[in-house]
Amino acid sequence: MTDTALPVVHQSSDFGDRLRKTLLLFALGTLTIVLIFPLYWMLQTSLLPTSMVLSRTPSLLPSPANVSVDAYAIVLGQTPMLWWFANSTIIMLGSALLSALAATLAGYSLSRYRSFASNGVAYALLLGRVLPGTLLALPFFIIFRSTGLLDNRIAVVLANCSMIVPFATFMMKNYFDQIPRELDDAAVVDGCSPPQMLWHVLLPLAKPGIGATLALAATASWVDLLFARTLLLTNELWTIPVGIASLIGDVQVSWNQLMAAGVLSVVPVFLVYWFVQPLLVSGLTAGAVKG
Repeated sequence: MTDTALPVVHQSSDFGDRLRKTLLLFALGTLTIVLIFPLYWMLQTSLLPTSMVLSRTPSLLPSPANVSVDAYAIVLGQTPMLWWFANSTIIMLGSALLSALAATLAGYSLSRYRSFASNGVAYALLLGRVLPGTLLALPFFIIFRSTGLLDNRIAVVLANCSMIVPFATFMMKNYFDQIPRELDDAAVVDGCSPPQMLWHVLLPLAKPGIGATLALAATASWVDLLFARTLLLTNELWTIPVGIASLIGDVQVSWNQLMAAGVLSVVPVFLVYWFVQPLLVSGLTAGAVKG
């Protein structure tokens, strides 16, 4: 009886595994559709005339005859979109590089030099991350106005770093924690000073974490609206989010042009994550498993 029952048990187990995999794939497919649908709808809206966009019975699959790129031509030709892209790129690069530098040094210090003072610094960083940006916008405005940095890209870079560095610091700390301390001892025996040890031994091993920090800082600064809108007063210094917000009129909104600008603004973020996705995943999961 035992011999005849075993195949039934195996068949039941195989059927259960296939059912779980099927349900999991179905759930993942549904979640993917839900997440991608807003992007699809934004792209579709940017390609349709206003009359169809405002229709009470919109179509999920519009006719190719109604598709047009006029909204993109208007956005690129009648708005300073390229200037907005340039300003956002400058601020993104500055914020990403400065945040990565500060987070790497701070994460290394918190990982390798643990003391009561370092714990205090860590809690201070957490407190800065908990505070919402709306509470910091007015103090930043006053500080930068008094220092002459108001209406300057540097002010936005520094404000963005204040929000990015706390989280990035703990991410880098977790990554440095995974590097064996025996490497530090070996570097000291070879005559390396702490800066030399960091530069020649630890940083090459921490490249995935640094790449993840750069990606997160770049995307966070690219989509920032609060600090850019508060600290940049001149239209020529506006970033992409501020420029898109200016397309919303007091009386009416050209939804196809607004969505066209939104589609153009999303492209750089996709490119960043496309190229640094392996580094981002390895950096975020650093410290999740400890042997």
